[in-house]
Amino acid sequence: MSDPTIRASRTPLGGRFWALWSASLASNLSDGVAMIAMPWLASSLAPDDAALVAAVATAGRLPWLLLALPVGVLVDRVPRFTLMISADSLRVLLWASLALAVFSGQASIPLLAAFAFCFGVLEVCYDTAAETTVTSLVPGGELERANGHLRSGAIVAQEFTGRPLGGFVLTLGLFVPFLFNIAALLVSVAALVRVRATAPAGDGGSEPALGSSSKAPRGLRGVGEDVVEGVRAVWNQPLLRGVAIIAIFVNTTYATLLSTQVLFVRDTLGLGSTGFGLLMAFAAIGGIVGGQMVSWTRSVLPHGTLPTFCLAGSGLLYLLVSLFPITPVVAGVYLLSGGLVLGYAVAMTSIRQRVTPNHLLGRVNAAMRTVGWGMSAVGMALGGVLVSSLTPVLGQANALRVPYVLVSAVSLVVVLFFGRRLIGLVREHDV
Repeated sequence: MSDPTIRASRTPLGGRFWALWSASLASNLSDGVAMIAMPWLASSLAPDDAALVAAVATAGRLPWLLLALPVGVLVDRVPRFTLMISADSLRVLLWASLALAVFSGQASIPLLAAFAFCFGVLEVCYDTAAETTVTSLVPGGELERANGHLRSGAIVAQEFTGRPLGGFVLTLGLFVPFLFNIAALLVSVAALVRVRATAPAGDGGSEPALGSSSKAPRGLRGVGEDVVEGVRAVWNQPLLRGVAIIAIFVNTTYATLLSTQVLFVRDTLGLGSTGFGLLMAFAAIGGIVGGQMVSWTRSVLPHGTLPTFCLAGSGLLYLLVSLFPITPVVAGVYLLSGGLVLGYAVAMTSIRQRVTPNHLLGRVNAAMRTVGWGMSAVGMALGGVLVSSLTPVLGQANALRVPYVLVSAVSLVVVLFFGRRLIGLVREHDV
């Protein structure tokens, strides 16, 4: 029986939220095109050097590890919608510059890596700010529904629209996808300007509550102190601290699966690139459905149990993959686990938004993302080492099943030893 105070809501989310959703959709559509266009351009510039191609991808990820925490300070200091508009506007200029470089034949791997790093910096700014603005647009009880719509829309835009579109427009010329990115980001900017312009009089809206922290230092000298304040906010809040510790273990092991997934599909399941793409589509569809059902699931489950339910369910599903590595089972697991993984992410994001004071939200979000992305990077490296070390003993096909065993074991151990505590923390702090 669910807590009677928590019900699936039908309250309209409002025009300002849907304008933000439209901006997110356009921005993620641009990201989806870039996910295809950038690696393809890199491979055309260095067709025989995988390390150089990988360097471009690495340059795009580095800002999440190096700059997320100071960007969190920026998000808490400046108007958040203004920051998002500025980030998208700068991305328009960068895409235009890159399109010109490609069209004129001036593109190179070092130049592309530099562009990728700059795009990554702006992505950190946009995404961190976007995660803090939702609380100014919808009531706390609507956050699961709002975040579910945003996450589902991102999957549709990136996986089902942006990537196929990127592949298609590449046939028209290497510079053409970047022109499309410019158009998509201009739509995003227009939608964000509308959200900012329609803020009710006296509404804090996109503005961080700077006055709510008397100790918040200003200027460059205070950045370190602001970062420390954000990290302490995570550590001193029992629920956030517990979630961060869980993320260290769960994200690390889950990344071992992601880094070896393509080899599992090829060598264990015996599928080609088309089969791999279809399996990823199953996971994406599951994520879309899961994102739309988070609010309803939270309303029908006992209060505070949604995160633990998602962890336990995904742990059991990945155990099935390790025991029965056949295509129909894997497809079904990817469909269901895609919903549970996204459900956990939406639930945790919504809880974090509710329990964190507005003036700390940017830094707290940045700290949690740093933990998640940092441990994912470690896990991806460990996944390759783990499979390589076990291959001489188990064979390649069986060694590739081990990351699924590891993800299952860690998820279920977390639920077994910390699940009840996590439920109690959610019930105590997420009110």
